[in-house]
Amino acid sequence: MSFDELLIRHSSPTLAGIKPASLINLRFLEGGTDSINSLKEKGLSFMLLTGQSGYPLLLVYRLSAINEILKAPVAKSLLEKNGYKTSEPEKALEHLKQRFLKESCPHEVGIFLGYPAEDVSGFIENKGKNAISSCMWKVYSDTERALALCERWNRCRKSYTEYWKNGMEITRLCVIA
Repeated sequence: MSFDELLIRHSSPTLAGIKPASLINLRFLEGGTDSINSLKEKGLSFMLLTGQSGYPLLLVYRLSAINEILKAPVAKSLLEKNGYKTSEPEKALEHLKQRFLKESCPHEVGIFLGYPAEDVSGFIENKGKNAISSCMWKVYSDTERALALCERWNRCRKSYTEYWKNGMEITRLCVIA
């Protein structure tokens, strides 16, 4: 699969500026990543993560959005419990990268992906069990909010897929943040 297709399939809401970050498994990448530089000009950042599974994962994110998430008291508290000593986004992301080296996928990554902090905390506390609902993640708090957020992200992905299939370049689909 081409890099642009992986981005559209897995990162449309991040390209649109409505989700802070997305994770892409690069195991299925065919070809290069030519569009990265032009996407960086639009405010996207990229970080290669490798968990114990050995599969390369690419975190596609907007630093300004990560910065906002890290200001939320619930997110800040949860991250501190997992060894994050700063709310500076660059340092927190570097700590996340180190956590990926120790675990295949540290659960607090959900904070960076824009999942509600209460759901990430609930997942960790319940060891992935006892969820009241699920969509892109297991829901432990506000089902209506979670399902609305998932629906918004899915609509974005569907629209971006159609635009891209109809010939729109990925750089035109990425909003400037």
